[in-house]
Amino acid sequence: MPHKNKEDSVKYHRQRYLDNKEKILKYQQEYQQTPEGKKTQKIASWKHLGLLWDTREEIDEIYERYLISKKCELCDEEYTETNWKCMDHEHKNGKYGKFRNVLCHSCNSQTDRQIPTNNKSGVANVSWNNTLKKWYYKKTINKKTHRKFFPYFIQAVIYKKEYEESLL
Repeated sequence: MPHKNKEDSVKYHRQRYLDNKEKILKYQQEYQQTPEGKKTQKIASWKHLGLLWDTREEIDEIYERYLISKKCELCDEEYTETNWKCMDHEHKNGKYGKFRNVLCHSCNSQTDRQIPTNNKSGVANVSWNNTLKKWYYKKTINKKTHRKFFPYFIQAVIYKKEYEESLL
């Protein structure tokens, strides 16, 4: 419905909301329980805090990495109610910057921790190849190296999990 000005438009939409408030709130509550609703809420909270990302694919990958993370990417301890999952990120002027790792609260709150310099992903055996612009998984057992490349970080992590479980 076309409106003469912004004020008329605001009045119209406000009244429409008030007329349908119960229905809208019910829909919102139901949506928030769906996987897509949970994802939207989590990403919105990261955005509100100032977490930075370059593309939609990157934030989707960060969210998937956050979801599958069952253990701290630094100390390898499982998350608990008292040592919960946290987003490790750059700090710029007291705000979030770029995402780095999914860590437990204990590791995330240590200001003097050292992330290995040879592996910026935070996941053992999964790294970024800047020349090929791909993620890769690399593991050496008995002087034999197994390496596989992937376009997305999450694929490398899933492969790592499956491959290492097959070795057990």
